Amino acid sequence: LLVREKMVKLVMEKEHMEKLYSSGNPFVRYINNKRLDEICKLLPRDKEIKILDAGCGEGQLLEKIEKMKYKNLYGVDVTKVALEDARKRVKAKLFLQNLNKLNFSDKFFDVVVCTEVIEHIPDYKKALNEFKRILKKNGLLIISFPNEPLCVLMRIIFLRNPRIKDHVNSFSVKRMKKAVKLKMIKKINLPLNLPDFLSLIHILAFKN
Repeated sequence: LLVREKMVKLVMEKEHMEKLYSSGNPFVRYINNKRLDEICKLLPRDKEIKILDAGCGEGQLLEKIEKMKYKNLYGVDVTKVALEDARKRVKAKLFLQNLNKLNFSDKFFDVVVCTEVIEHIPDYKKALNEFKRILKKNGLLIISFPNEPLCVLMRIIFLRNPRIKDHVNSFSVKRMKKAVKLKMIKKINLPLNLPDFLSLIHILAFKN
């Protein structure tokens, strides 16, 4: 029964993520697809580089990157149901792995992307250390995360549950920079690149 409940939860999470990108709410649909588009714009032009989507879910980001003709795409996730769906969407190499202990050699990837995942990881520092371990010298680490205080306020305004239960961390741009400990080379605030406190999502790019 416990296993069945967990599977039901995973399916519900999967459906939730799918709905973000095809939501009937134009703003929800816009901001989530905009996030993926902005991440794609940050990628180096060399189509031969190795790119990891850390916490790839159902493969929406990998699908966009694949359409840009990048050839060496990898994805990892802890959700088996999501990976099954991702395999139907993309030809990337996909693995069931925990982000706190990745089964890749040191300095393997040119780019590591972790989008809207880090806030779900209790021991996020281990995951960040893993990202840096597998990243080549001068490689690119791209992380996106919600502005939790503003998101809570927005959910209250729209009469929704103010907290998302599986968001176990809350980050500001300053806190994330301090945690990553790499040189930040780009910051994008969504949806309109407003000041940090007025933006719902932050995308940060770091150079290893």
